[in-house]
Amino acid sequence: MGEPQQVSALPPPPMQYIKEYTDENIRKGLAPKPPPPIRDSYMMFGNQFQCDDLIIRPLESQGIERLHPVQFDHKRELKKLNMSILVNFLDLLDILIKSPGSLKRDEKLEDLKLLFVHMHHLINEYRPHQARETLRVMMEVQKRQRLETAERFQKHLERVVEMIQSCLASLPDDLPQMDGPEEPMDAEEAGASCMAAGHQDRSTAGLKRDKIWDKDAAMCSIIDEIA
Repeated sequence: MGEPQQVSALPPPPMQYIKEYTDENIRKGLAPKPPPPIRDSYMMFGNQFQCDDLIIRPLESQGIERLHPVQFDHKRELKKLNMSILVNFLDLLDILIKSPGSLKRDEKLEDLKLLFVHMHHLINEYRPHQARETLRVMMEVQKRQRLETAERFQKHLERVVEMIQSCLASLPDDLPQMDGPEEPMDAEEAGASCMAAGHQDRSTAGLKRDKIWDKDAAMCSIIDEIA
């Protein structure tokens, strides 16, 4: 017979799954599907659990004697358990000093074990409240961060609008405008006008280029102020 295989209680490394979820595999539908939900029972930390089990099981279901009533104050019971643990620990020290081999030593150890189990159980009953409170605090932090981001964005938007309005107001009013549609000309008139337009285009090209450079300089200054 072969040697039994050792099964690790820890999950396998995630890298063997990460490399399967590439963009190409996801696009082609070749990425592994998520595991199906557990419906009956499962193993965790070497113990078997049922899916319909309570998150915090009662002490009676675990075969442990309950030391506190069903209706109780958690804070008060925790203080009482803490005091009982201190008293029993002092009693254990007294037994170890006077009679180390006495059977009362084992009884005190069992009493301390039971007290610690009860304290751990009462602390665990606060876990759902702790989870809800942690989630509430996280949502409040996210809300505050989003409000601050929206406020900063609104301030930048108002600043950009003011800059654009000031730039538009500083533009001259006598900008050249396009004339209306002209009447069609014959071939001779068109040739003469083209020759005249050639000289005029060369003279106005420099003026247009200077105006374009002025607009580019104005836009660059706006971007520099925003940055």
